[in-house]
Amino acid sequence: MDRFSAKAFVSGLALATCLAAAPVAAQESIKIGVPMELSGRFVAYGVSGKRGAEFAAEVYGGKIAGKPIELLVRDVQSESQATISVFNELVNKEKVNYIIGPIASPTVSAAIPTWRQGKPIWLVPGSSSTKLETEVGQDPEFFHTYPYAYNYHESVAAALKQQVPAGSKVAIVYTDDNDGRAHEPYAKKYLTAAGFDVVANEIVRTNAGDMNPLLTKMARLKPDVLLGLVQTTDAVTLAKQIYTRKLPVPYLIGTAATQLQEWQEAVGPAQEGWVGVTTYLPGLHRPGNAEYPKLFPPSDEWEAAFRKKYDREPDFEDAGCYVTAMLLFLAIERAGGDDKDKVAEELRKMDIPNTLLGNAKFVATPSGTKQQAFTEMVVFQREQDKNVMIYPPGPESKKLKPIEY
Repeated sequence: MDRFSAKAFVSGLALATCLAAAPVAAQESIKIGVPMELSGRFVAYGVSGKRGAEFAAEVYGGKIAGKPIELLVRDVQSESQATISVFNELVNKEKVNYIIGPIASPTVSAAIPTWRQGKPIWLVPGSSSTKLETEVGQDPEFFHTYPYAYNYHESVAAALKQQVPAGSKVAIVYTDDNDGRAHEPYAKKYLTAAGFDVVANEIVRTNAGDMNPLLTKMARLKPDVLLGLVQTTDAVTLAKQIYTRKLPVPYLIGTAATQLQEWQEAVGPAQEGWVGVTTYLPGLHRPGNAEYPKLFPPSDEWEAAFRKKYDREPDFEDAGCYVTAMLLFLAIERAGGDDKDKVAEELRKMDIPNTLLGNAKFVATPSGTKQQAFTEMVVFQREQDKNVMIYPPGPESKKLKPIEY
């Protein structure tokens, strides 16, 4: 090949390369930030959240409005500084229009200042802290798909009122973090209104290794109910130390951690009899959505598909992040593409019955969140390594049983 021919060949090759790249540019992806607690204290929440979002993208088909879905999964390490760093990358470097996550109240709180720098649409499938309502509830870009603390304790108080004698004594234990401090006043409010006698409000340091001094005090008070407003590792420590000393309290109430497989495996036999409250429980036999049967099938079918793929039972954040991601995908589809303002408007107009979490519709809360979906909660008890629903009343619900050592 002479020099002229070689030059022509190279030029032709370069042109062909450019032409081949043109369709790729047209297929530019729709980027969605997925910051999750993939390590650290809240890893059980974040791993479930990631799994739920990825499962949703797979079921949806991998594309929205003809463009590939690109989930930018990042680890916030369950730490404030790492959360700030991740949000800085997603908001200021990647300039994403959409973020799903994180989950835990402290990490969500840490993300707020950096999120405000660009204000992408932020769907938060976690954080029950009412401080979140105060700080960002009014923002039109903020969409919350998880109940707040008062939703938890309204359900717990109603369940106990139905099955535990009025006037029974309740002791509350809560951690000195964003989550524990947010829950404590609502727990006291709703339990008192339901006719219970709150005999103790005890604060415990986050990641405390020894709760025995606190439990000694509980033993002297002889409460009928102990409500532990603690998460993850603290929930493990509390359950184990109660079990070791056979604390004579008939009813032990936790929050979301009680449903987590990680908590159950960590505490072993100490889980028996514990009560939890959650947004989703396998075996609820919820109907599917007629308009989107592939995306929101009956819960029995969805659980079977989930178990086949992941070889485990889904928990509340698997379901919660799956549904949250699906709502975003549908909003982008309805908006005709990656237009943040149009997508936000489609989310506001959304009204989809019979998702895994119930009816998907964003409404205002009395406490200040403009765009809130899903507030219904289920109260259950661990019985012989299974979750048994005790509230709300219905054909599936069973009677609450006292702890027996």
